[in-house]
Amino acid sequence: MNTNDVVEQMIQRLELAQPVIAKRDARYRGKQKLRFTSDEVEGDLEFFSVNICRLAVNSVAERMRPKAVAANVGGEDVSARANWLWRRCNMDQILQSVLADALALGSAYLAVWTDRYGIPTITAESAEQVITAHDPVNNEVTHAVKRWFERNHLGAVVAEHVVLYEPDEVRHFVRNGQGSLVQQSSQFNPLGVVPVVPLINVDRLSDTHGHSVIDDLAQLVDALSKILADMIVASESVARPKRWAAGVELEEHPDGFMADDPAMTDDPLEGQAVTPFAEGNSMWTVESPDAKFGQLEGANLSGYRTAVDLILQQIMAVSALPAHMMGVTTSNPTSADAIRAAEASLTARAESRIRVLGLAIEQALRLMIAIDREADVSAVDAEIRWASPATRSMAQESDAVTKLLSFGVLSTQEAREKIGVDSL
Repeated sequence: MNTNDVVEQMIQRLELAQPVIAKRDARYRGKQKLRFTSDEVEGDLEFFSVNICRLAVNSVAERMRPKAVAANVGGEDVSARANWLWRRCNMDQILQSVLADALALGSAYLAVWTDRYGIPTITAESAEQVITAHDPVNNEVTHAVKRWFERNHLGAVVAEHVVLYEPDEVRHFVRNGQGSLVQQSSQFNPLGVVPVVPLINVDRLSDTHGHSVIDDLAQLVDALSKILADMIVASESVARPKRWAAGVELEEHPDGFMADDPAMTDDPLEGQAVTPFAEGNSMWTVESPDAKFGQLEGANLSGYRTAVDLILQQIMAVSALPAHMMGVTTSNPTSADAIRAAEASLTARAESRIRVLGLAIEQALRLMIAIDREADVSAVDAEIRWASPATRSMAQESDAVTKLLSFGVLSTQEAREKIGVDSL
């Protein structure tokens, strides 16, 4: 198979993945249509959504915080240089977006190359533009493709760009007017491996394209949005009490206003009379001694609260979000220990994602150090030190570290790193 065929095949795989990615992205942004309705919904309610999907993703991503990086090449400690390179490419900021994409869309990518100054850097890539091919035996990345469109000021596509990453070369293609890919440039890849690292949110062995946190929540969030939309409509239509009056003489409207639709009755004259009371009148007065007034009870919306509570319980069970993060004020923890206990499942989920996605991030760090030191990738050892994902106050952290320091378990430098004094 020639190079152009490989690129076209990779682009086809990228396009086939886009419907699922677009659906997950819409739910993360809260832009999905209102579901479970028998009638067509338009206007403000068409895209009404309770965006718990974003909360579920960010609550895990925000707990995955790197403290420092360490690296050595052939036994030489290059941690200081690694930390400088890490900060230079703004990985603290980039990493949060990458982790959120991996959790929400199922995958994200880190590309390692040099900038215009020749200094190695890491860039974040979206699953909307990048895809990788893997060896079926050892699962190593064999090829990677990035595709993007160049647009003019009106938003029309004027060019399609494709970059093919291979273990020994990086090639740039542009599609011509006949629809064929034409190679524009080529660069030698000194790493010997594909400089694109996939962050696949693997939950099971068969999750080759990544598992999204949103998939488990989609139906429940749609149901919650439907219940709340129904409550809004009910509060507008029937929640306000209606007043009634009997024994009052009706009047004919001077403009011929039809109180009832004549098309709905056999008598064309029926419906000509209207009530003499304006809707906003605070007091009604009549001359007839037989007139009676009353008020119908408004709709009771407490049933919606029961349905909302039931769905929220299911969402909390699936997402591991504690009650106090879901707005259930009656379950607010009373102490820091209670907060940690309530967030134990969420903390465990963040620790699990650190183990899954952390390996790929460390691989990107190794590639960056290998380029910087002009060393073989196999000779580079890199490690990322992560902060604890558990919720802990500064006072509790400092007290625990002080005790460990006094017992000689930690050195002064390790204690400082533990409480984040020397963190990135």
